[in-house]
Amino acid sequence: MHMILPAVVLGTIPLAVIVRMTRSSMLEVLGEDYIRTARAKGVSRMRVIVVHALRNALLPVVTVIGLQVGTMLAGAILTETIFSLAGTRPLAD
Repeated sequence: MHMILPAVVLGTIPLAVIVRMTRSSMLEVLGEDYIRTARAKGVSRMRVIVVHALRNALLPVVTVIGLQVGTMLAGAILTETIFSLAGTRPLAD
């Protein structure tokens, strides 16, 4: 129970960036010709979104997630100091 607040602190900002990037990328991909073609062929809406759109929209999202890992590691040291946790803080000393 005592780990919930530090996890929320560490995850909120990266989650917002990832969600915003996913939305932006999905809106861009949903306007592409191959999406229109898949819909014209009669493919179900859910299959078009998951198989065709999301698969192609995840490339920039995965890049952002990779960049966020370093930010979260740096934030973990600060968060552990604030909440007096003994995680990676000895590495910073």
